[in-house]
Amino acid sequence: MRKLLLVLSIIVLALCIAQSDVLAKGKGSSKARKPRKMDRNKDGKVDKQERHQAKEKKSERNEKKVNNWWRKRADTNSDGKVSDTERAAWKTMSKERIDMDGDGVISPKEKRLSWRHAKSKVNTKLENEHDSNGDGWLDADENKNLLQARKALVKSKGKAKVDSAAEAGYDADDDGILSAQEAQAMNEDIQ
Repeated sequence: MRKLLLVLSIIVLALCIAQSDVLAKGKGSSKARKPRKMDRNKDGKVDKQERHQAKEKKSERNEKKVNNWWRKRADTNSDGKVSDTERAAWKTMSKERIDMDGDGVISPKEKRLSWRHAKSKVNTKLENEHDSNGDGWLDADENKNLLQARKALVKSKGKAKVDSAAEAGYDADDDGILSAQEAQAMNEDIQ
């Protein structure tokens, strides 16, 4: 048994040494390769122009193809991509929709109510049960139905485990349980 343990230890040690040699040569390091990619004229230095070109190329890559509901809405010129300006406009509009009192700050209540203005991805079995159209997203009505069902559960049992992103906004003490007081806040927002 000791011999087997010794042999395994030697093998592991040899593998570690081989791994460190590979990393020392720069083969596994993305940091070592990145400057070489940016250095277009191969002079060993990345100048201002090369850095600017790399930034432009990265920006082009960031203009992702439209493939989900928010990108379809954010793509205002319908070119199939969301540019940096369209992304910034979308963020501003989203913040304005959530900031109901217009004070420039999203309060905890406004954050809780964000389910009214946006879809949320279905992540749990409970959310899947309330996804009536089966598209993998909970829209405002589906979220409202989920919260009403949870409110009824809290009313009958006195508490309920937090099982969705919308419910998590109402869990004021972050204990993972919706109490009667927390369900009251949920009830006021559902109305």
